Amino acid sequence: MPTPPPTPPPASRRLGRWRRPLLWGLGVFLVLEVLLNGLLATGLLERLINHSSRSLKVEWGRAWSVWPDSIQVRALKIRNEEAGGGYWVLAMESAELDLSPLALFRLKVRAEQVNVAGLSFQLHPGDPAARGPDGPGEPPPWELQLKGVQVHGVRELVVGPLRLTGVTDATGELALVPGHRLTVSGARARLGEGELTHQGNVLAHVEGGTADCDIDAKRDAQGRLDVVSGLGGRLQVKTTLPSLTRLQRWVPQIAEAELEGGAGRLEADVRLKEGRFAPDSRLEGSGKPILVPLGLVRVRAPWRLHGEVRAKEDGPSRAGLRLVLSPVKVEGKNGQLLETSEVTVSVEAPAPRLGEPPRDVHAALHVAASNPLDLRVLNDWLAPAIQVDSGQARLVAMSQADAAKGRGKASLELSTDDIRARWGGTRLGARLVLDVDARKLALRRDTVTFAGSRLLLRNASVQKGDKPQVHGWEGTLAFPEATLTLSPAVLSGRFAGSFTNAAPFVALLTDKTGLPQVLSPLLEAKDLELSGTVSLGSSGVKVEKIHVQGEGLELRGKVELSGPSTQAVMLVKVRRLPLGVEVTPERVHLQLLQPSAWYEQKLGERVD
Repeated sequence: MPTPPPTPPPASRRLGRWRRPLLWGLGVFLVLEVLLNGLLATGLLERLINHSSRSLKVEWGRAWSVWPDSIQVRALKIRNEEAGGGYWVLAMESAELDLSPLALFRLKVRAEQVNVAGLSFQLHPGDPAARGPDGPGEPPPWELQLKGVQVHGVRELVVGPLRLTGVTDATGELALVPGHRLTVSGARARLGEGELTHQGNVLAHVEGGTADCDIDAKRDAQGRLDVVSGLGGRLQVKTTLPSLTRLQRWVPQIAEAELEGGAGRLEADVRLKEGRFAPDSRLEGSGKPILVPLGLVRVRAPWRLHGEVRAKEDGPSRAGLRLVLSPVKVEGKNGQLLETSEVTVSVEAPAPRLGEPPRDVHAALHVAASNPLDLRVLNDWLAPAIQVDSGQARLVAMSQADAAKGRGKASLELSTDDIRARWGGTRLGARLVLDVDARKLALRRDTVTFAGSRLLLRNASVQKGDKPQVHGWEGTLAFPEATLTLSPAVLSGRFAGSFTNAAPFVALLTDKTGLPQVLSPLLEAKDLELSGTVSLGSSGVKVEKIHVQGEGLELRGKVELSGPSTQAVMLVKVRRLPLGVEVTPERVHLQLLQPSAWYEQKLGERVD
């Protein structure tokens, strides 16, 4: 008889077989959910992470979980302190993390997928020479690993004083062991319309671009986590400059000048390797004319900019920057005064580290020879003290300088042909060469300083009335200090120099009055050394603290010339015999009795 088939278990028994695992699974799910939300809601997880690390601080405004492997976070901020006062901050308005709850029990914050909205990143490098804490450092109980990061709406990227906005989206991966290692892999961002600012001032408007970035920063032997040295990547961006004047703060010679205009475009392809600008980095730009008002005149010139980093077989890569102003025009109230076809400033240095000024800088200046400048235009400034009757000048410069070591020469040279001028009743003629140390040239809002300049006088002649003309007079004046005030135009400075003879001082001593016979040794003095201060403007010429020494002669005093009149107070020692001299428009007074005491009373200047 055949065996009947087994009776199937009732449905209740089949459900009961699965009920227990389901209940256990649901229980584990609920326990994990309660534990995870408890850690998030009470801030316990936040405190555990922060307590385990002195350098890392994590905080958020609100966090919750609707599934054990998914966390929603609002106002998340991660801050890490570095040696030397440096730090970086990563802030997110909201984030959704595909979190591994089991990894939390292994002291790891690990997420395979992260979606972020409203990200901001700030990096403020510290002192690279600073040391980190001694010893092996704090233990790394917590690790942060974020993979598959997708960011929508990057609010800002800040590196030191620079701030970039306009980044539309970004992707990448982040791994962090606080105080020991920071790794950013495959980071890529797209740039839309935004701004590049420096300390709150807009430098450029960003039109678009891309950025790729990798960071691998490890704790070195000095205990530092140098993020900049572990930075590599590439930035390609197109920008418009509202004005080139926004960049003048980085050029000390024009940092305080009143510049106008210069709007243009700038395109950059910047490559970084180990925190330094790498070969094939390029910078191209051009713009409208820059205007530089200088009192009665103004300088106008459009600009071009080219920069690049080149590899060197026998040393570190070198960065070069070349600024071309072409053409450069100097304009006065009656039109153009001077024009040169090109002014070029070139700077070269080893490729610098990001955030640090370049070192071992070599600079070069070239100014093409200008067209002749009619020096009679100076009469608007010098008259009536000095009246230029004829003469022309040309401007030229060619120089090489090592700015970092203070070596080399960088000069502007203004040379003239034969100048003919009148100084009161005295006629003057000479060829002049003004040699300006361009390294010390500085333009400010109301002044131009050109310390270290020299004025060379060649084949000079002096003639007063019908008296015989003095020929072949030569001299050199050096100006350790020199300033041109623009409004009103006044040239002032401290000078020292040498002259072949005393003919110019004879002309200064008297205008309408003849030279006293007792001062005739002045005409015979040779190889004079002199120093003093000078102020020259439309109101006249004032020379003070004059000290002249020659063979058998010493002279101290003060001279003022205004129009045709001359005033002077002097103490002259001829072969150790002192004599006081006072020149006024009416007469010449000689002080024979106690001339030194008389001189000190007149000028308040003590005579040794």
